[in-house]
Amino acid sequence: MKLGMKIAALGLISLMVLSGCGSSEDGKSANDSGGKKDEKIIVYSNSVSNGRGDFLKEKAEEKGFKLEIVDLGGNDLLNRVIAEKDSPIADVVFGMNQMMFSKVEQEGIFESYKPKWLDKVDSSLVNKDNKYSPLQEQRVFMIYDANKIKPENAVKDWQDLASKSDLKGKYIVPKGLGGATANAVVYNILMNYQDEKSDNGISKEGWDEVKKFFKNGVAPSEGQSEVAELANGKVDYSFTWLSNIPIVEESLGIKLGVVNPSYGVPQTVEQVGIIKKDKMNAKVKEFVDFLGSTEVQSEWAEKFGSAPVNKDAQGSVNSRIAEILNETTPQDNDYDFINKHIDEWVEYIELNVLGN
Repeated sequence: MKLGMKIAALGLISLMVLSGCGSSEDGKSANDSGGKKDEKIIVYSNSVSNGRGDFLKEKAEEKGFKLEIVDLGGNDLLNRVIAEKDSPIADVVFGMNQMMFSKVEQEGIFESYKPKWLDKVDSSLVNKDNKYSPLQEQRVFMIYDANKIKPENAVKDWQDLASKSDLKGKYIVPKGLGGATANAVVYNILMNYQDEKSDNGISKEGWDEVKKFFKNGVAPSEGQSEVAELANGKVDYSFTWLSNIPIVEESLGIKLGVVNPSYGVPQTVEQVGIIKKDKMNAKVKEFVDFLGSTEVQSEWAEKFGSAPVNKDAQGSVNSRIAEILNETTPQDNDYDFINKHIDEWVEYIELNVLGN
């Protein structure tokens, strides 16, 4: 009986010791990071289509990261991150431009972090509080079929396009303003007509130009992209973004010409930020270091035609992308001004232009 009691006591002590060890390990993890070191990193992004998400998951797994990627459009991504402010699900978000990230920052959603690769980036692109960090540059511009139109015969800018009677119905306009690319087309025009005395910061002349642009253009047909409508000959002009050029040229068998207005083209920078949580994922900062690293950004540039801001990765930029970067000039935009007014511009256009 006594022997049995001793064995039971020893068993209880052993159980307590094992439990104590488990608590100690959990406590260490919680103190260090607030999360389990092998748990999945939940990534929200609008920049993982066309095989980019699969590439990222494979590269990440090689480095010991387990990713769960949620693919969302730009505005949907912005709205979801803000909607989940009080009960965040994502650990990290990347792909939105600096204006969208600024809106999220204003909500107090981001955790400050300075990635190890940030010293390889032009300091003018860096958020002063390190709430988010730049990854890749994008530019948005008008395009045409270079096999049909010679550069010297192409229109000079959006206003020129909208004013030519022979091009009425022969160019693509955004179907809606739910994405960053469509918005960029609009403010590429509007930023030439700033007027601080106006309620929405734009003169009447500017709004007249935008109305004419939409009125004389045509939206893509259901199921067709802006570039596909150009490739199939329905229109003479359309629009797209920088990293999309080599992809669509190869897939659609078209050589695109790019219009560089005298006032330049919108230049935005995709960012990455860490979502603030009570229990932070143990490996999320390490993942951000990985995502913006020279190795990943170089391979991303080679495979998907991106333009990384990591200077050590810029040698891997696709030759076609490098060509377009040289052919286009960034518009000198006040992005704080755009960020302040973009929502009311979109609302005005949707109600008074697209709605008519």
